[in-house]
Amino acid sequence: MHPPSPADPWHLLRECQTRSAQEQQLFSGRDWLLVSALVEFLTALYPLYLWLANLFLSRRVAAPVIPVPIRDVVCVMFGVGFLFLALAWWAKYAPFRASLVAFLFYVGLQVWLAFSIPNHFMEGIASRILIMLGLVMAVRTGYRRRHHI
Repeated sequence: MHPPSPADPWHLLRECQTRSAQEQQLFSGRDWLLVSALVEFLTALYPLYLWLANLFLSRRVAAPVIPVPIRDVVCVMFGVGFLFLALAWWAKYAPFRASLVAFLFYVGLQVWLAFSIPNHFMEGIASRILIMLGLVMAVRTGYRRRHHI
């Protein structure tokens, strides 16, 4: 940013217009966090269906319980989705920090899942990639906005 010169009275107006154009990008960091939360919620629908179907069918028929703790998977997935929503709210005030926290949390969660249950890591990889890309875009947008690139 250059100091306004007396010869250029429209400098402040151009600067405000440039900043307004940057803020009206297609997706801001907050929007990318909301998209990541939506993808996480949509991904959680299938395990939720399996859990509810198993719950109701096991009451009617003496069916064996599914060996994978699906209830825990559903709770974790919805918890991550709600965390992304909370971080999207925080992104109104600090978009770079909120998106960076979301990205680091999600990468840490995926690394932990890869080490704890390596047999099931490839399940749902498409949605994980979409969420990761959304979080990378959120960090990139927040960084650009913070450093006025």
